Amino acid sequence: MEETKLSLSPEEWAIVADPEIILTKNAVLHKIKRSLEVLHQQQLGIVKENAGRLPAGLFANAGKISRGENYKGLPYLILDYPRNFDKDGVFAIRSLFWWGKQVSTTMHLSGKWSALLAPRLMEQRGLFGDASYYISWNGDEWEHDIQGSSYRPFRDATLQQWMGLQEEAFIKIASFASIAALEQAPEIWQKDFRNFLELLF
Repeated sequence: MEETKLSLSPEEWAIVADPEIILTKNAVLHKIKRSLEVLHQQQLGIVKENAGRLPAGLFANAGKISRGENYKGLPYLILDYPRNFDKDGVFAIRSLFWWGKQVSTTMHLSGKWSALLAPRLMEQRGLFGDASYYISWNGDEWEHDIQGSSYRPFRDATLQQWMGLQEEAFIKIASFASIAALEQAPEIWQKDFRNFLELLF
């Protein structure tokens, strides 16, 4: 029988021997989760203020915060609101913290929602013209990494590409900020949420 041997590098031993590393990580994630909870309450207020201008039923599902440890090997926290993932299509706004990488907000459309909103997106593309916004309509629909091949700067999309958006399986508009902007994340998430709602008015 093959003998099992566990061998750790000095760097690995330093981490394993120091519980404060994990306790600190957990404390950081708790703070970010609390920020997402507050954000969700703010989002509910924004939706209530604009209830008469928004499609009926779109915001009926409660927001949901999800935590994971392994998006491309790193921990993350997500708030989905609205969150409509069904056979007729996806309409979701996702506020994401990805450890060591980025803070982002993504509006994800597919099926009936991309067909409905693609023309409005083309008409109101000035809403997302600044450098922080990106667009994706091909590749991996569930990609969230700005370094991935799915995203291109929003303002670089050509008129021909805009005209073809209604034919695509999905459309995603995303705003990205580096992890250095983490302390500004609550303001970034709220601003992007408001901008994405403008598309519905």
